[in-house]
Amino acid sequence: MSVRIEDDQPNGLASMLAGLIDANLQRHPRRRALLRDAVFDLSSPDAGVAATIETRAGSVSVRNGANADGAHISVEASSAELLLLASVPLRAGFPDALTPEGRTVLRHVLAGRIRIRGLLRHPGRLSRLARLLSVA
Repeated sequence: MSVRIEDDQPNGLASMLAGLIDANLQRHPRRRALLRDAVFDLSSPDAGVAATIETRAGSVSVRNGANADGAHISVEASSAELLLLASVPLRAGFPDALTPEGRTVLRHVLAGRIRIRGLLRHPGRLSRLARLLSVA
């Protein structure tokens, strides 16, 4: 199974996300169970890029830009904070508040530096996204 990039010329964020998810699924085959119907938008205003991840049972596609129809989960953060999200230790699919990195992410969310839309309506989907992107 591989991650499909929908655009002929993916932006840097789309390329990075596709590569990260593909590597994680290859390294941790059990994470394939996380692939259920969901649409995730990630954007980095400081870099001027956005990407959409769409998961279905057994497949992942990544494309440039935000989903015009809306997404279940939308994450907006600086490029540095998006990298932090991928490297933070997780507990039950969320940043581990018992670690310094986890507390940093939680502080950034509370301060509005990392904005997550859909968190309250789709916590399970957010947890799956975090585990798909996690390098930990």
